[in-house]
Amino acid sequence: MIVRRSAVCVAALLLAGCGAANPQVEQTPMPAVSPATGSPSSTPPAGVTLRDLGVEHGPAQLILPGGLEIDYQVDNPNNVTLVLDVSQGRSTYDFLRRSLRAGGFRITADGQQSLTFTGYGWDGAYTVSESVAGLTLRTG
Repeated sequence: MIVRRSAVCVAALLLAGCGAANPQVEQTPMPAVSPATGSPSSTPPAGVTLRDLGVEHGPAQLILPGGLEIDYQVDNPNNVTLVLDVSQGRSTYDFLRRSLRAGGFRITADGQQSLTFTGYGWDGAYTVSESVAGLTLRTG
């Protein structure tokens, strides 16, 4: 368990980079979130927003799959990082490939279970390996 937590922390720091303007980093373990029920939205496919996941910053238009298990998060005005349970890594990658363009983002690179994208004043990156899955969003 300690090894996994250490690996998650190291991965989060690597994904987050070192450009945060606010040195106070908010770190919060997050529970799994299910998609909200109700009237259909105009953003396909259905999912949850960063706000639904308890993340204050980042583009409101970004849709993620419901039920995500977030192991670690950084939530700063110019840097948001989510380290996900690796078992959800590939399905989240597939979801993002479908939802980013529909949500108004531009995918700038896509391959080997990693992608980069831009939109709404944010640059994003998502990657999956055998041991970690993570999303980083940055704004300049």
